[in-house]
Amino acid sequence: MPLLIFSGKNALDENNSANIFTYDFTGKTAALPVPSAGKLPSSWKGFNLLNMFYLRGQETDTPFNETEFKMISDWGFNFARIPIDYRILIRANNWNNMNETAMRRLDKAVEYGIKYDIHICLNLHRAPGYTVASPAETANLWTQERAQEAFARMWGFIAERYKNVPNEYLSFNFLNEPSGVDEKTYAGVIKKAADAIRAHSPNRILISDGLDYGNVPSYLIKELGIAQAARGYTPFGLTHYKADWVDGSDNFPLPAWPAIFLPKYLYSINKNDVPRSVFKIEHDFKTAYSLDVNVGTVSNEARLIVKADGATVYDRLFKSGSGRGEWTQAVFNREWNIFQNIFNRDYRIDIPAGVKVITLEVTDGDWMTVNDLKFSPADKTAAGSTAAAFSVTPNMTDWGAVIPPVRINADGRVVIENAHIQNREWLKNTYIKPWDELIKNGGGAMVGEWGAHNRTPHDVVLRWMEDNLLNYKEAGMGWALWNLNGSFGVLNSGRIDVNYENYNGYKLDRKMLNLLQKYLD
Repeated sequence: MPLLIFSGKNALDENNSANIFTYDFTGKTAALPVPSAGKLPSSWKGFNLLNMFYLRGQETDTPFNETEFKMISDWGFNFARIPIDYRILIRANNWNNMNETAMRRLDKAVEYGIKYDIHICLNLHRAPGYTVASPAETANLWTQERAQEAFARMWGFIAERYKNVPNEYLSFNFLNEPSGVDEKTYAGVIKKAADAIRAHSPNRILISDGLDYGNVPSYLIKELGIAQAARGYTPFGLTHYKADWVDGSDNFPLPAWPAIFLPKYLYSINKNDVPRSVFKIEHDFKTAYSLDVNVGTVSNEARLIVKADGATVYDRLFKSGSGRGEWTQAVFNREWNIFQNIFNRDYRIDIPAGVKVITLEVTDGDWMTVNDLKFSPADKTAAGSTAAAFSVTPNMTDWGAVIPPVRINADGRVVIENAHIQNREWLKNTYIKPWDELIKNGGGAMVGEWGAHNRTPHDVVLRWMEDNLLNYKEAGMGWALWNLNGSFGVLNSGRIDVNYENYNGYKLDRKMLNLLQKYLD
């Protein structure tokens, strides 16, 4: 039996020290690779375990289950990231009063990791002054010294508690998905926490999520001797399709993979931070047509102009606001202090016979999205009419993407010139390349979270996952799926298009597990 030894007092102030966790390694040979800040093991493969992920959350704040660690090990995986809501670790919302009962639950995750040869990576998913979840923190980690000091003290406490655990078995991942912060400020905050950790555990392997929600590597972080973690949630419309915690995800187009994409955004000609955007549709309209434009989101206000062979046939100013209106949902964006309402309504426009080119653009205001463009003959009963109905469905939510021209053949077939194609190569160039460059320049990197929510069709998810796995393997990056047990995972995911296998009382997605195991080497 492993021996767990504790010493000291439970407190988080300058007069007391943390209880010390010690594991009796007698007779145990480490079967895990030794990580370094400049080279995280490419063999790190595993899952996020959400037991302490969110205070009072449905899936969280529950004891760690040894069975799950054994399954992870039996399947051949060796890594578990533990996202933690710091509020679980403290008493009475007091940043200086650590909860020993909660810490002993966390000890079990570390113990099980050592027992089953699984590297444990502890992460503050919510930290004093910052979170990507709701509700937002009242303090601000980036601007308030008291929050930064609490953040550093908390990591110092954790570091002292686990200072006897070798790096093969334990690393610290400072903070989940930083945003709204510049690189210099971020590196300064992380350095304070790193110094607090190193005061107790000088050689501990430290991992910092990349900037911009974990998507952009930081060379200032690399200079601190800290490895970094990326994210694998690209494209977001595929990974978070109909995710109930993401505003507007119900309006994401049905994901496909690989896919040809047409951008949804029409930006005002007055916006200087994005390229000019115009829907240009070429077709020989031999007879009059009706065009139904389904307007999605309107940011503040946007004037939509539709032209037929250069002549304006539609001019309307869409305005978002509070209360009731043409929109189906009023959405106030606190960051920009404006309404960005969801309309999801069709607006009909008459297209005269003989037209060759239709254009749609926003000339004033901010921006709007277009969900669908449906063209139908104005007189479907006309004698001898062979005019076909057709539709153009924008399905790309990437900010700043340029809209390519669209041509409609006589048979109604849609042809997109220079289309945005999302496939493995696109993932590599837009997402993996910056991390690949960091690794080649001596920075350690892995993928701390990735996966797709259960509303995306399963066959689409598996194709997308395999392309990511190939890219991670080529780049030499380890990874941790979000999650093991839940809507992104291999257990109890709640997908309606999966034939589950009963496995130790869980509903196992065997196809997904087999795919992940294929890339363990």
